[in-house]
Amino acid sequence: MKSFCIGVLAGSLLSLFLPIVPAFFIIFLLIAVIFILPRSGRLFGAGVIAFIASWSWQFYAYQDTQHALLLSQQPLTGVIVDTPQHYTEYSQFKLQLDSGLAKGYYIQLNWHLPPHTLNPGQRWQLTAKLRPVAGVANPGAVNKEAQALLDNVIAQGNVTAETEAMLLEQQFSLRQYWLDKLSFAVSSLQTKPLLMALTMGERNFSPSLWRGLQQSGLAHLLAISGLHIGLVFGWGLVLLRVLPWPIRYLNWRQPIALMGAMLLSFSYAWLAGFAVPTIRASVALMLLVLALLQKKSLSYLGYWLLLAAILLLSKPFFTLSKSFWLSLLAVAVIFFVLWRQPQRRSRWRDKLTLFFSFHFSLTLFMALLSMLLFNGTTLLSLLSNLLFVPWCSLVAIPILLLCLLAELIGLPGSSAMWQLCDWLFQPLLWWLNWSAEYGSWLVLPDISNVLIIAVLVSLLWHYLAAPRLLYFILPFLFLPLLQQAVKAPTWQLHLIDVGQGLSALLQYGDRGMLYDAGPRYGEHSATAAQVLPYLRQRGVKTLDYLILSHDDSDHTGDWQLLKQEYPEVHIYTDIANVDNAMPCAQLPEYYLHAQLSVLETGNFSNKNDSSCVLLINLYGWQILIPGDISQQVERQLIQRYPTLTANVLVLAHHGSNSSSHFTFLYQLAPQLALNSASLYNRYQHPAEQVVARLAALGIPLHNTAQSGALRLDITANSMALIEYRAQRIPFWLQKPDGNAETLAATR
Repeated sequence: MKSFCIGVLAGSLLSLFLPIVPAFFIIFLLIAVIFILPRSGRLFGAGVIAFIASWSWQFYAYQDTQHALLLSQQPLTGVIVDTPQHYTEYSQFKLQLDSGLAKGYYIQLNWHLPPHTLNPGQRWQLTAKLRPVAGVANPGAVNKEAQALLDNVIAQGNVTAETEAMLLEQQFSLRQYWLDKLSFAVSSLQTKPLLMALTMGERNFSPSLWRGLQQSGLAHLLAISGLHIGLVFGWGLVLLRVLPWPIRYLNWRQPIALMGAMLLSFSYAWLAGFAVPTIRASVALMLLVLALLQKKSLSYLGYWLLLAAILLLSKPFFTLSKSFWLSLLAVAVIFFVLWRQPQRRSRWRDKLTLFFSFHFSLTLFMALLSMLLFNGTTLLSLLSNLLFVPWCSLVAIPILLLCLLAELIGLPGSSAMWQLCDWLFQPLLWWLNWSAEYGSWLVLPDISNVLIIAVLVSLLWHYLAAPRLLYFILPFLFLPLLQQAVKAPTWQLHLIDVGQGLSALLQYGDRGMLYDAGPRYGEHSATAAQVLPYLRQRGVKTLDYLILSHDDSDHTGDWQLLKQEYPEVHIYTDIANVDNAMPCAQLPEYYLHAQLSVLETGNFSNKNDSSCVLLINLYGWQILIPGDISQQVERQLIQRYPTLTANVLVLAHHGSNSSSHFTFLYQLAPQLALNSASLYNRYQHPAEQVVARLAALGIPLHNTAQSGALRLDITANSMALIEYRAQRIPFWLQKPDGNAETLAATR
């Protein structure tokens, strides 16, 4: 059985690196391979094939249903699930379809000024303009396409007025009723965000609180998952077993206690909305209870392998979730550390030593896994977990759950219990706020994954061998940090994937200069959603200059956020209403070793034509970023600068046909053209005419819509272009166009 489970796990890892999802009929050809394998390997091969069959079948079912839905002209009928988000200009909600070919799937919709307030449980019939789920692709950002597969979200779009939307009925939702009741009960408490997250799974955190969770290493504590489901099960089991039982029913005490505790855990998971982590934890708990009821002992390794196989076969798209791998590996680390620890400790000093040793080992392993999966880790993780995991697990969360129970069944005095809960969670809230301001996230963006895996193997070797080997492998544990510390900084130009807008970062080590801040449309701010996380992920600690090319919301974004994050930044722009800003013409001639030139374009009333045109010279390589200038300004530029050339050109106005004149492109003769635009944008940027001009001149074009974030590594002798989508796994989920090349220009 273990061989079969290992095969399932191996098949899931293999799937991440395959270029395409194999057709389902290929599975029958693979079955024949089993009979070729030696007998010892047949179960392993069967596990690999079982995973590939489940993966292929579920993917093509999703894809076929998606195609049918996008081609359908029928109105959509479904029920609103989760809590809709209401903004000034529109409402955003998730609709579960309850009829048609896509019955059971979800669609994500935006609705401009709906006729009624949208609430969970409402059943609507409406029409919508749909498109496949697509998101930006930046390092460290959520893979929206993968998340859609995980959540069974089949499309996204906007509600249209082609036919009148009809509210068919308002279904009663017990969970929503309790959610509203609980939200009202804790509305006046400072720790309300923490209490709602730990009771109902509603994590409506402020940006500062999110940052505190990341930089403290306690994000897992406020996401209802295995820890919380396990707590409910454990406390429920203890309470049910200590109840007074009649003598004749003593034989039933253990199985009833197990089933009752499991039922309590499932109820808690339901309250949390059956989020994906709670489903995984519930499956793990059910597997454990079944083994205990049948009085079968499972080894740590056997239980872990069986759990992984069941989850991956039932939902192959779990392979796309970093949180799944982090949770699965965390369980493996816990089992591994427990297996290596002595079973019994009698003295309290030994128990305390065991406690600290366990947490240190777990934190060290998880920090390395975090580097592997998220390119960074927090320095406060060990201290945070030592302080708050025991406090929350043994005191705060059990009392919170009792308070939740009292509120739901209407016991008197629940308000006093909520005050107690608020007091118990105040230290955690204070710590998160402090971590947001003073904590730090250790970013290692370009570290080799091979090196991190080597360190993990070294740690495993230490635990499996004699402890004295730690002195020999200790230097290797610091190799990632040493490599980052001694590595000489290099120049990099990043074209951040901000959708239909522009934001370009020139980076040298932990310092950077930003040209434009991405778009802001109504409530959506790419500055907050993409630009700031990108700067943090790349380890930019000092933002020296911010250039706002012109007064358009797809370029200025939410620049005030950048000023708050980097108070010492110098802003250069010709926009009149930006406080404490200097004109673009006063931009310093040099930024570190890079030469900066703001090209004169003349006076234009059109704000696009008034864009700051920036020419960057690095080691003789010339990079031109022209903002949104039109062909008229381009012609003036080549007249004013007859020798103007560029090795790299960021297309003006996102590749609009109003820019990128043939003569302009011909004189510049760039080796590479970069463009920032969103997938499925309504302007159809880049324009077909611009693409044709570039092709006629033999200029390769790379567009963020297909390539994701673009990074140019610049040295004195070469420029290497790296497309993020081409590096992101799984490969079969990436867009096929523009992902296959990595351009290397050398002198």
